[in-house]
Amino acid sequence: MRQVRRSSPLYVVALIAAGLIVGRLLPPLIVRFDGASPPVPGWAAAIVMLCGAIAIGALAWGTWQNLHRRQRWFAAEHGIRLLALAKAAVMVGGVFTGGYAGYALAYLGSSTEMGEMRLWRSAAAAGAALLLLIAALVLEWTCQLPSDDDEEKASSSDADPSPA
Repeated sequence: MRQVRRSSPLYVVALIAAGLIVGRLLPPLIVRFDGASPPVPGWAAAIVMLCGAIAIGALAWGTWQNLHRRQRWFAAEHGIRLLALAKAAVMVGGVFTGGYAGYALAYLGSSTEMGEMRLWRSAAAAGAALLLLIAALVLEWTCQLPSDDDEEKASSSDADPSPA
């Protein structure tokens, strides 16, 4: 079986860049094909991504506490599920961070009230998606099992070095 690796920085940058390009090109394409202005992003997107970031962050904290501090083990299926959730959240967080940031960039110099509303709401959603991405990367990091060297260091530091 092949070992699963953590998401590389290049992969995360590629996800954000792809979302950024699509998010930046979306408003002009909507105007060109539909003739109407694109919709104003609602607060629901930012709130849902923020709640997802909190949930993923809580899972990361609990996993780190159990696996690395208390050195408790859990079933392999549970670890695989956590890692799959982390990988999926990295993808969602990366694409939506770039997408909403690109959408905000499309309205950066806008002087209209609706343009400013689009800018700030999409910037808030991009910030929430960035928090989701960071929480997912932390969960992915906490799913890494301690190596044998780490266990030996921990057991040797727990032993009393003073002679009897």
